Amino acid sequence: MELSIGLLAVSVAVAAAVLTVALPRVATPGAMTLFLRFAAVSGVCAVGSSAMYLIYGTGGGMITLVAGDVAMVLAPALLLVAVRVLDGSRAIRTSMATLALALLVATVTATVPLPTSLAVKALALTVVSGACAWAAIRARVEPSGPLRVIAVVTAVYALYSLARVVVGFGAGWDSALYITAFSFAPATVLGALAVLFNGASVVRLRFGPRVAEPPTRCAPGAAVVIGDWDLASAAYGPDRMRALLVDLRAAARDLDPEAADVAGGVETSVPNATTALGERLRTAYDWNPEEVILLVDGAATAAIRTHPGRTRGRGSSRS
Repeated sequence: MELSIGLLAVSVAVAAAVLTVALPRVATPGAMTLFLRFAAVSGVCAVGSSAMYLIYGTGGGMITLVAGDVAMVLAPALLLVAVRVLDGSRAIRTSMATLALALLVATVTATVPLPTSLAVKALALTVVSGACAWAAIRARVEPSGPLRVIAVVTAVYALYSLARVVVGFGAGWDSALYITAFSFAPATVLGALAVLFNGASVVRLRFGPRVAEPPTRCAPGAAVVIGDWDLASAAYGPDRMRALLVDLRAAARDLDPEAADVAGGVETSVPNATTALGERLRTAYDWNPEEVILLVDGAATAAIRTHPGRTRGRGSSRS
């Protein structure tokens, strides 16, 4: 009993220490900064889990197995948080769910013998990797290619983790099939490939060419934009301004699914669009009054060029 309590205490410390690296900046602006921070810690967890398993295999004791399982689950979980942050979502709830999942796996590893604890860990990896794949494929971020790679890699890893459980219970954890395809060596190779592909995708998202937003035109009075962009950027910073633009476009699509992106804002057919969007952003996106008053009529202020007769279309680019 004392050993289990000690192992749980260590697992709590490991999970909390890992998340502490990222969480202090969750409430601050800068989607790309947060994305890189979570993605980097995810990579460290992936490498650290393999190191812990190697130590465990050479007689390192149960504590290394618990730490390895915690790190292994945190790797795709933190990548999920990174993708959601980059897509403009709030990270606090997802981060807390990540911590809870890691502690659940740690509890099972510390108290339940193998291979049941291995099956629980594999199922946790299936769930979190699948969620990461789903978030990446749905994210509206340009360039979209790197996120598609992340979606494919995490989806493959989710299927592999599920197959590991099925083969383990079906053919046996000591069967030739399991040892050949799902034991430590092949799992480590697949994990290393996943880290390499995901790491390359993260680098491309950070340093790759950006897709230029095409010139947009809209019917007079149909656009709501963030006015005084340069002045507001000086006050809030460019990262916060990009986050505000993401919120504005998301709020517009909440009210009008056919809303289309325009330079610095969004085109929508919602009546009294500026007022309606301001209220939506205040209640659903936690904008303060100083941010709400930045919204202006794009046509009335000549913030963008407007022309009648534009064919409406849904924009796909995101800041």
